Order: sequence, then structure tokens, then C-alpha cells
Amino acid sequence: MEGYDERTYGERFAPVYDRWYEGITDARACAALVADLADLADDAGGGPVLELGVGTGRLAVPLAGLGVEVVGVDASPAMLERLESNAADADADVEAVLADMVDPPLGDRSFAVVLLAYNTLFNLIDPDAQRRCLAAAARRLLPGGSVVVEAFVPDQPDPPGSTDGPGPEAAPPRDEISIRTLTADEVVLAVSRSDPSTQQAMGQYVDITESGISLRPWHIRWHTPDQLDVLAAEAGLVLADRWADWARTPFGAASTAHVSRYVVG
Repeated sequence: MEGYDERTYGERFAPVYDRWYEGITDARACAALVADLADLADDAGGGPVLELGVGTGRLAVPLAGLGVEVVGVDASPAMLERLESNAADADADVEAVLADMVDPPLGDRSFAVVLLAYNTLFNLIDPDAQRRCLAAAARRLLPGGSVVVEAFVPDQPDPPGSTDGPGPEAAPPRDEISIRTLTADEVVLAVSRSDPSTQQAMGQYVDITESGISLRPWHIRWHTPDQLDVLAAEAGLVLADRWADWARTPFGAASTAHVSRYVVG
């Protein structure tokens, strides 16, 4: 998407993120699972958690509320401003770091868990950037630590062992327009284009109120779970667990999302 970079999403979505996505997944279940995994690291001595693409702290704040040390990285100043406000309101301690999540400058710090929740990895459009992000996460793990990735499950097949997409025989691009919100005070139109041949999707939420129109763009490059496993292997990680959600529901053929735990192989 022309004019779109790693800061665009955060800057445009920060004003509405908490209102639109507060209940998109179970934040309490996520915090509980990540806290449990953090306790397993460093020979069961536990350790801190690094969330990449922390946003407004939807997950980081309840995780910190469980007594876990949390560092949150985001490229958007607007998102981190909301994070700091939300953490203060909850009396939670989350360290906010303004940086590119591919390999944030955190010195020699190590973590029990590196978390990439709710399709965050897919916000990196370049597969090499996704691979470098996972490799950097692997290097930051304490012994026994975990990289945890949450993502949707695409409804398309992929060749075994492929991370380059399904090839030119894939379905043609698909354009969609739908209504996300329709109230007396606001209309939000969802405009999107998805291209299975490149495994990319992009779109705009057109937010219309009496005060004007706001455009909230997004752009992702998705992977199937099998493709993600290959990408992780290239970064030195192996799959340890895969669930359908944060409540550890078993993952199966009908699952529409996955929570995947990787460890250093």
C-alpha cells in the first residue's frame, strides 16, 4: 500500500483501538497462559515478558497485573501514549519502548516469553523481516523460554514446506466492502483487497462522523500454520505447542485461529 509504513497502523488506529478491539480475544486467558509459560523459563526461575507490537496494552496491562515484568515494544508513539495511560489507570507497571519490533535495541536483556499476539507478525509485509523478527526473538530467550505467536488460519492450502505463497495458480484478488459500524453518530465502512497469490491483504476503515472522515489503513502478509512453522525453523525455532485459543483449546482442522508456542531447536 503506497504511503504505508510500520508506524501508519498505530498512529491511525490508536484513537479507536481500545473501543474497537477491547474484546477481540480473551485478554485474561492470554495473560494467564503467558504468565504460566514465563514461570517455566530459566530453569523454572521465571523471567520477564517482551511483547512486540504492544499497542495500547490490551494484553500487557492484565499480564503486568499478575505480577509479571512486562516490556512492550511498538513503533507508534500514539499507541505507547495510550499504553502508558491504560497502565496508570490499572496501577500496572509496563515498560514502554518506542522501536521497530523486528529487532528492538534492548541491549543484552533476555526474556522468558516473547509474545506476538493477534496477527502482529503479519503486520511485517516482507517475509524476510518476519524471519528476522523471529530470529531476534529466539536470541533473546532465556533457557526454557518461548516465542508465542497468535494468528488467524487462512482458508487456503499451501504447498508443504513453502513460505513463499501458493503460487500463480491461486485464486484471483478479491475486493470487499462491508459495514463495520452503523449507529446514529458513526458509520464505519470496511474496504479491503486480498490477494492469495501473494498472501497479502490491505484495506481501509473509513470512519465517518459529524466531525469528518478518518481513514484507518492496514496491510498484512499472512502465513498458514505450516508455513509459519517453516519460517520459525529458519529462525532456529521449533513448534512445542499449538492451541486454538488462549484457553488452550486443542487445535484442529476446523480451527480459525491458533496460538503457537515455539522454543529454540
